[in-house]
Amino acid sequence: MLRRIIKWTIGTMMGLLFMFFIYGMVKQQNYNVYIKREFPPTGTFSDIGANRIHFKYYDKGEITFILLSGLGETLNTWHKIEEELATRGRVFMYDRSGLGHSEEGILPRSVDNLSNELNELLKKENIPGPYVLVGHSAGGFLARYYAYKYPDSILGVFLIDPYQEMSREEFGEWPTSYKLINWMLRNASWSGIPFLLLPDPPHPTYKTSKALRTFGNEAFAESISLKQFSEVRRDGMHLPVYLLTAEKSNPTYVALFKKWNQKILDTYSHEINKHILVDSKHHIHMEQPSTVLIELDEFVRRIEAAESEVF
Repeated sequence: MLRRIIKWTIGTMMGLLFMFFIYGMVKQQNYNVYIKREFPPTGTFSDIGANRIHFKYYDKGEITFILLSGLGETLNTWHKIEEELATRGRVFMYDRSGLGHSEEGILPRSVDNLSNELNELLKKENIPGPYVLVGHSAGGFLARYYAYKYPDSILGVFLIDPYQEMSREEFGEWPTSYKLINWMLRNASWSGIPFLLLPDPPHPTYKTSKALRTFGNEAFAESISLKQFSEVRRDGMHLPVYLLTAEKSNPTYVALFKKWNQKILDTYSHEINKHILVDSKHHIHMEQPSTVLIELDEFVRRIEAAESEVF
């Protein structure tokens, strides 16, 4: 009798898991179709050799703002500031490889590969400088690396609640649960399981199978990226930097984030550098776009004033 109950229980659980799996897979595929239909490309495509990249470019102005999105995010993350920013200068934004409408790129999705892809894209499309790099979260990490590796024509770096490399030193290697989720993202994003488990993102396009897989691949490359970051030449340490910290981030870690962001800023030596605390959650440019634009205006004015003093 007991054996029969155990067998029935196991069978029922396996059946429920199978139904959950089928439901998730159908849900994910339907979502992919929905996103493709409702969010068509809004920019143009560039063939950089290994793949095609989707980008948008506003070409009026004297300087170029290069907008670098956070982990797993598309150019849609900038929709609240892109048009207003375009009244201040040229604006260039793009979907990194594997995100949005861009084709998947070479692995690993390390900061060096991301930086090389960006450089190829700017050259291929003849995007003129001088550049102000605007990076959010992981895009801030990319902005710093790119400025170190390709310092020519860069006026300054504007960081919006950037990823801090100090977190790995503080918390160590990923826990097993995080590794399992990351494996699912990279290898089973089609299954719908990551889709059902993860919270809703800031924009619907961040949760397609392709975007979830790339999210996992970008995160998986963290150790490689940190090594590359530690080894790159620091020719851009003199660049002007503004850094915005979200004070409504995870309350458990907000004090650490403030300290780490200030530590990032302290590695740069320019006299106009500034650390701004913002009453916002992580996506400051979505929650408080006017604050971002105000600080960017001040940043550019102070850069121009500092340069005029030199000449």
